Amino acid sequence: MRWLASIALTLAGPAWANGLQCPAHAPAEWGASAGVLEGVQVLSAKQGEKIDEQSPPTLAPDAQTTRNGVLHSVWEMNHEGPDWQFFVWCHYAGSKRVLKLAAPGVKRCEHTAPAAHPDRPPQAMGCN
Repeated sequence: MRWLASIALTLAGPAWANGLQCPAHAPAEWGASAGVLEGVQVLSAKQGEKIDEQSPPTLAPDAQTTRNGVLHSVWEMNHEGPDWQFFVWCHYAGSKRVLKLAAPGVKRCEHTAPAAHPDRPPQAMGCN
């Protein structure tokens, strides 16, 4: 049982005090489709460009490691200068809706998920 608690704490990810994060659950106003976090995307676009929702400019993580059965994906962001804007999109189980968060000034995001099934909960995403 201790190993389960250890994995749960690891998946919770680092403390993102005063930072941007995907909530563990979809917004309550989504109603019955308010499931748990099951995926994330980090996007960038030139300032003023509209993001193509059908083919968003998703960034691959800058680094990925596995520790204690947890996959850690890290994005380093906002180093391209003032002409670029960054976003974090949070995907939730049971919903096609996406929580879209602007990420101005964010330097780093980290997503944690079970290494054996990175598309399943529990997951966490935080940025600072």
